[in-house]
Amino acid sequence: MRLQYGRHQGRTAESLLLRAPDYALWVMGHQPDGRLAQYFRELATDFDARPLQCDCQACGAPATRAAALPERSELYFFCDACALYPDAAPLGTAQDLRTLKDLADHVERTARRRSVARLRALVRRMAQAKGLPRRITEPAAEAFFSGEVA
Repeated sequence: MRLQYGRHQGRTAESLLLRAPDYALWVMGHQPDGRLAQYFRELATDFDARPLQCDCQACGAPATRAAALPERSELYFFCDACALYPDAAPLGTAQDLRTLKDLADHVERTARRRSVARLRALVRRMAQAKGLPRRITEPAAEAFFSGEVA
């Protein structure tokens, strides 16, 4: 879906969710019954359902969740077994980040400054761990949500 109005006119909803998740979350919160908010919710559900395609940083098994330090934009990836142990993730991390909402909640709880940039960086990193190419173009974003990106 291509936006027909406003600041993001001409951009696709798919690329906006990946590049400006703060805007997508704002639309879903402020215009919950709108067509765009409904579409963003569908994309967020698709994003959340995609499995991670990286390995656990502790044992090398397939990763199932991410962890993040407060005030940092890096994600650490773990399997279910390693995430149960406090020594597997760096101290002070949120260890169960799996969804777009988890990432947004983590940033809201921990970011004292630059929260928009931090959320964008975390969503980008999670999307890359789920198979999105490093460079987020509109065709790549559309392919990611259509399941074409491996």
